[in-house]
Amino acid sequence: MTRDEIKYEDLAELARYRDYLRQNPRLTYLFVELTDQCNLACVHCGSSCSVEHSTRLDADLLIRTLETVAEDFDPASVMICLTGGEPLMHPAFGRIAEAIRDLGFSCGMTTNGTLIDSNMARQLRRWRVDSITLSLDGLEESHNRFRGGSGGVNSYQKTVEAIHALHGAGLPVQVTTVVHRQNYEELNAIWQLMLDWKVESWRVINIEPIGRALEHPELLLTHVQLRSLLDFIRQKRYDPRSGELDVCYGCSHYLTPAYEREVRDNYFICGSGIYVASILCNGDIYSCLDIQRRPELVQGNIATDRFSEAWYHRFREFRKDRTAGCRDCETCRERLYCGGDSAHTWDYDCNRPMLCFAQSDETQ
Repeated sequence: MTRDEIKYEDLAELARYRDYLRQNPRLTYLFVELTDQCNLACVHCGSSCSVEHSTRLDADLLIRTLETVAEDFDPASVMICLTGGEPLMHPAFGRIAEAIRDLGFSCGMTTNGTLIDSNMARQLRRWRVDSITLSLDGLEESHNRFRGGSGGVNSYQKTVEAIHALHGAGLPVQVTTVVHRQNYEELNAIWQLMLDWKVESWRVINIEPIGRALEHPELLLTHVQLRSLLDFIRQKRYDPRSGELDVCYGCSHYLTPAYEREVRDNYFICGSGIYVASILCNGDIYSCLDIQRRPELVQGNIATDRFSEAWYHRFREFRKDRTAGCRDCETCRERLYCGGDSAHTWDYDCNRPMLCFAQSDETQ
């Protein structure tokens, strides 16, 4: 059998497992949007967060909800990831993180890193936050241009300081880089920085046509650039100079056998509503946080609904075949394997994917 034939067999088996999960969802990741407030104003932000926003989850309500989640699920099998906005702008971040660990969950966070100094890094260790992902979107000029900020903050320098502070506190670091047309040529230089700083994991993703990025179509990668990005990731994953640095593509998008299992450890499967859920900063129960905020996709609210009831009996939009009735998908040979690709780049008005690597690949 050829490599592609083996991969198609694996992908067919995974498609059967995806169908099983649609009937038997398995909560694995619960993302908690603590606030929509952020000290930066990133060009690509899927949630359009900014310093002017101020919605915050009520800490007591959230902790009571997490107590019920611990009762209804196996905490050892669920990671809770604190995010935002900038999660450290929530005044009860530490109390929430400690409650998560006391309940038996693992606790991660995503942050822009600008609020982490050596004192905060040591505090994160005391709170037992064991997975920390920071964003670095280019070299200094392009990162600062892309990420914005307030009060003249050099977000690049603050993020670099955060990486060193976290390492100084004995905490591992994952860095995420969003690649767009203005930082595309800086990939090799960023890779070298990851090596110099001894970062454990570098997650490289393309800018997506969601959130504020829709206002900047000039930043979206062409298909040729996206393919080149995947080639770069594959090369660095197997480059002996990468050493212990794990270079990987993000979880989004089905990439066909040409790149599946080449640029990340696992085959693609969109986990929205089958093993991924979230709680928004207003208490709404949602699926992947990157999905466009639409009233019909809200699955309840923790102020009125027990999370497990929503998880087991709702989320129908994410547990069906999105490709059914989609003219773009009906004739696509990859339809079975991608399952409609990522829910966060699905056009729910036009019932079609906004970004499809498989069909774009066929046109080259």
